This record gives sequence, structure tokens and C-alpha cells, in this order.
Amino acid sequence: MELLVHLNKRIKSRPKIQLPVETLLVQYQDPAAVSFVTNFTIIYVKMGYPRLPVEKQCELAPTLLTAMEGKPQPQQDSLMHLLIPTLFHMKYPVESSKSASPFNLAEKPKTVQLLLDFMLDVLLMPYGYVLNESQSRQNSSSAQGSSSNSGGGSGIPQPPPGMSFYAAKRVIGDNPWTPEQLEQCKLGIVKFIEAEQVPELEAVLHLVIASSDTRHSVATAADLELKSKQR
Repeated sequence: MELLVHLNKRIKSRPKIQLPVETLLVQYQDPAAVSFVTNFTIIYVKMGYPRLPVEKQCELAPTLLTAMEGKPQPQQDSLMHLLIPTLFHMKYPVESSKSASPFNLAEKPKTVQLLLDFMLDVLLMPYGYVLNESQSRQNSSSAQGSSSNSGGGSGIPQPPPGMSFYAAKRVIGDNPWTPEQLEQCKLGIVKFIEAEQVPELEAVLHLVIASSDTRHSVATAADLELKSKQR
């Protein structure tokens, strides 16, 4: 533990230090690894993955999806938070082919559902939204309080439309995205759907929401994809 604490201080203060993310992901997926090992491994995966060159992030993106199978939900959310920004940079085959697809999700329905749920929350997230933990707790306690407070609610911020505070919290993660980064994430999701990486019928709702986005680039891309699917 002392050694790890020492490492953490040195690594966090030097963002250019590269970590062996590929090896860490192999270790993280080792069925023989105890929870103590996996809990620390994901800390270094979260620290090291964003430091990798974009090309390497794209290469390891499918492994992030594979790694989250059977893991606790907070860890799955962390891996998803690493994956989503990478989708914008992914290159997909011109013609859809399971053999050529970077993500082989045909036989992973649970992973597909996890991914679609998280993507939906990302698309619903407003730009510049800030989650205040104390406010969310206040909101929760007021909901359990007397009925006299039920009609007021003034001064207590609401989660984004269509989202819970939990959903907002997991999208924001440990390192909140800037509005520009969030826009890129949403574009990456539309691009991912356009490349037919998930079943078409399960992704229509995502495109409808994205087509109503407040940023022109996202709304236009989603609207064009929706129209192409209606032909």
C-alpha cells in the first residue's frame, strides 16, 4: 500500500508518464485476480488510458467493452467513461461486416444494453451541466419530507430532463467533460450507430434524442442518419 501511494503521487504529478494500459487490462480481466488487485488495476487503467495516443486508445477500445463484463457497475461506468470519447476517433469499415468490425457485439447482449443505456444518458446530458452533491442530497431528503414541501421545491435544482441524479453523476464521472468534449462524445455515439455497431431498432431512440440536440453538429448528423434509415 505504501508503494502504491508513493506511485500515485509521482504518476499524478507527471501526466506525461505512460502506463502499461494493455497489460493492466489483461490483468483486470484475469478471472483468478482477487478484488484487491482488480480494484487497484482499474485505478491505473483510468489514469493511463487517456494518456495514450489516440490511435492506441482506438485499438484498445474493444478491450474496454470486453473488460467490463461481470464487473461491478461503478467500474463498468468508469470504463464506459473512458470508451465514449474514443468513439469519435474510431474508424469503421465502409461496408458493415462482422469480421471487419472493431466491436464484435453480436454475442454480447448484456454489454450492448450497458452501452446503449450509458450512451442514452450521454445524449441527454445538457452542455455545461454541473452536479452539486449537496444539492442532490437535499433534493432526495426533500422528496422524503413533509407534503408541505412537495409543491415548492424552489431553490432545489432538478437533474437534466429524462435523467436521474445517479445517471447525471455517472456521465459526469471523475473528470467532467467540457461542453466541447461532450459535443464530440455525442458525435462519436452517432458515428458509432451509423456504423451499425448495435442493432438498428435499439438505437433509433438515441438518434431521435440526438436529432433534438442544442448543438447543430450533433442534431444534423443524427437527423441525416434517421432519414437514411427511413428509406
